[in-house]
Parts: sequence; C-alpha cells; structure tokens
Amino acid sequence: MKRFTLILLITLFTTTLSAQMMRQNLSGSLQINWHKTGWFIDGNAGIRALGETSNLATNGLGLSGNAGLGYFFNETFALKGRLDYNQFKASYGDKIDRSGSASASLEGVVRLLQLFSNKKSRNFALNLHAGAGITSLRNPSLIDYREKVGIVSNTFLIKEQDDMGHIIVGITPQYHLNSRLSINLDISQFTQFKQDFTYDSHNSIDSKSITGIVSVTAGLTIRF
Repeated sequence: MKRFTLILLITLFTTTLSAQMMRQNLSGSLQINWHKTGWFIDGNAGIRALGETSNLATNGLGLSGNAGLGYFFNETFALKGRLDYNQFKASYGDKIDRSGSASASLEGVVRLLQLFSNKKSRNFALNLHAGAGITSLRNPSLIDYREKVGIVSNTFLIKEQDDMGHIIVGITPQYHLNSRLSINLDISQFTQFKQDFTYDSHNSIDSKSITGIVSVTAGLTIRF
C-alpha cells in the first residue's frame, strides 16, 4: 500500500510538473509568435503628401490608404502584395482637378531588429519594405474634356487613365498588442515613372519623367 501511495504521489507530481511546463512553453510561444513564420494581413489609412503640379497650380494633402497580404518565410524576411489608393486635389484659379490613383506593388519585407540584434520577444518592431509595381491615375474632369474634344488617350494598361510604373520604399514601426495583433505607423515613398501630365491635368503640361509622392498612414497588422 505504501509503495502504491508513493507511486501515485510521484505520478501526480510528474503530471502536474509536466502540465505546468507545457503551459509555460505555450505561453512563451504566444509571446514570441509575432516573429515566427506565417501569413499576415495589414490595413492602414492616413494622408498623402507631394505630387507634381505645374507652376500654375498647388496640390494640398490628400487621403491615402493601403492594404497588404504577406508571408514570412523565416524570422526576418517576407514577401507582401500591397494595394494603395491616393487622392489628389490640384487647384489653379477657380478650378480644381480632383483625381485618384490606384497602385499595386510586390514588396520584400525585412524585420530590422531581428536582423541586426538578438532574436527575442519584443513589444516593438521596425520593418523595412521595398518593391515595385504599377500605378494608374484617374482624373474624371480630364476624361470628360478629352471626350468632348475627341482626344484619344494612348495608355498601356487602363483606357483613359495615366498609367505609370513605380518603386516603393518604406519603414514601418510596430507595437505588438499581443501575439496576433500590432499597431502600425507606415511611411512610404513612391518614385513614379512615365507620368503623362502634372496633377493639374487641365493645363496639359507634361510631367517630369520621374515624379514622387509620400504616404503616412497608421493601422493594424493581424498574424495568423
């Protein structure tokens, strides 16, 4: 009976200890899950700055938004598809050109803290992202004007829109609320190529061969 009682106590102690260690391991896994591999999505909204106009017009700040879907292959590197929308309002005299651009990009993402320091659980992250894609700019008032005078737009992607290529580079500080959810602040620079006209399109002034805009947005990242 004593042996049986001793074996029972040892079994209960071992089981309890194993369960406690398992909970600790699970807890640790949840704490550091943010820098593991896997899928993630993000969404951000904020403002757009810059955008080339002629000397006849001014271009104020506009709304900006983006969303992305990506996959981390290891603790430091991911590939991400990103969609952006930016609004423009170019003013000259009593006229206003309102337009909007939609962009699609493929980016590489690097977790800088994981790359240059010890791989450990942190509440803060700093991600560098860069890539390339296409942008299509739509100006409804310019489209209406061209239709009235019979001008046919020569575009390679979307009819009657100003299509261009772009390179995107940005930095994204993050604060991790928990293992799956983070708050983002993203600053992205778009360098655009082959924009036809400045954003005050009615003036029909050719744009420079290389133009650019900057977006500053905030939002959330969700990891799966």
